[in-house]
Amino acid sequence: MEVIPKEQIITASEGLKANAHEVRLSVLCHLMNGPLCVHDLIERTGASQSNLSQHLSKMRMMGILINEKRGQQVFYRIANPEFEKLLASLQCIYCPDVCQPNL
Repeated sequence: MEVIPKEQIITASEGLKANAHEVRLSVLCHLMNGPLCVHDLIERTGASQSNLSQHLSKMRMMGILINEKRGQQVFYRIANPEFEKLLASLQCIYCPDVCQPNL
């Protein structure tokens, strides 16, 4: 049996904990369909602008999200496509009515 290095387990654990917050998880779910501007994320998550901004900043610093300025607006997208596979699995478990198999 192969042993998984403890550092990788710790990194994965920290990443999962960071994404477990309901606002961050909501952001990730909404971004699965492509980039969104901050205004759209506020509307879709129901979070206040200041609260969402703090979460987006933390997610960006952790390498979960990438932002891109387009004119006056800032758009966010998921940095690593592997996150989308994880999110798709979570959707199939917790939100089977919106599950998109074969991702």
